[in-house]
Amino acid sequence: MFCSTRENRRPGRIAALAGAAAFAGATALGGLVVAGTAQAMPDDHPDFDRYCKPQQVDVTIGPLTHATMHEGADVRFTAKPGQSCLLGGAPSLSFLDARGEPLDITAEYPPGQAPVHTVDAQHPVAAAFSYQKTDPNTGSELPGPTPAAVDIAFPAPLGAYTVTVPWNGATVPGPVTVTAVNPVQG
Repeated sequence: MFCSTRENRRPGRIAALAGAAAFAGATALGGLVVAGTAQAMPDDHPDFDRYCKPQQVDVTIGPLTHATMHEGADVRFTAKPGQSCLLGGAPSLSFLDARGEPLDITAEYPPGQAPVHTVDAQHPVAAAFSYQKTDPNTGSELPGPTPAAVDIAFPAPLGAYTVTVPWNGATVPGPVTVTAVNPVQG
């Protein structure tokens, strides 16, 4: 009789312990899920509201320059009259086809934090980008797609703004190396 009572209690006790453990695990997992969804907010970044917005700056791509086996240009951010804002870091570039779909052209960006610059009428900033155009072993031009446009994401906390700029018709073999923005000299 003792054994049968004991056997009856044991499964109930194990089930109760298992249920408590499952509840505790689900509660802990729920806490991790909630904690994992916390995202950076604009308030987490000093001066977030002072970073450039598309209506404050003109964004252009300069003419391509040619160097040994490479081509490149600048992405320039020029303040519109009466505007002053901040930019810091490297703009993200996404090359697009004629339908506006992203092309498979990778981009490489500098690691770490970059200085933040004030962009106003006297102080435009630019980021340089370049890509290898010629195969160093054969001297032949590298194949690549010909973009129709480039999506340029502003270099700012949270990457909040993007503008689309027409491309010049050159092929882009990729990968594209992009620098952080710096003051334009001269």
